[in-house]
Amino acid sequence: MKVLAKSDKGRIREQNEDYYYVSDENKDFGIYMLADGMGRI
Repeated sequence: MKVLAKSDKGRIREQNEDYYYVSDENKDFGIYMLADGMGRI
């Protein structure tokens, strides 16, 4: 399986606060995590 990730800081933020994790593809199972950075105003 191929896994891709793309994130964007948007128009207001100076930096991107989103994070993602994809486990090692050589394992018998996959772990996929996404954390949506809420940012501060």
